[in-house]
Amino acid sequence: MAEALALRFGLNLAQSYGCSRLVINSDNIDVIQAMQEGGLFAGPAAAIIDDCYHMSRDLVIAQFEHCHREANSVAHEVARLARFSPPSTWFNEAPSALLPLMVKDSLLVSSE
Repeated sequence: MAEALALRFGLNLAQSYGCSRLVINSDNIDVIQAMQEGGLFAGPAAAIIDDCYHMSRDLVIAQFEHCHREANSVAHEVARLARFSPPSTWFNEAPSALLPLMVKDSLLVSSE
């Protein structure tokens, strides 16, 4: 459920900034497969996955890729930061703690 909600939030955010070409990476294989298979999902997050699928159809390009958890350290650090700090949104600059993780993740994803 949390991964599906995060996907919907990300798609909403991308659309609100006018992004129309996206490559979405997630370490949740169930969500990625559901999106690759037309939004078909039978779990408790079925309605959210369906919303995400229809939102992705409005994009010029929406490519969904699975990445291993080791290549997704930025997402885990953002979740950790969100747990211990007040709600905020970063649009122009990411927190400095994320920059080394972004480099590491991009190297791991490109080597897969």
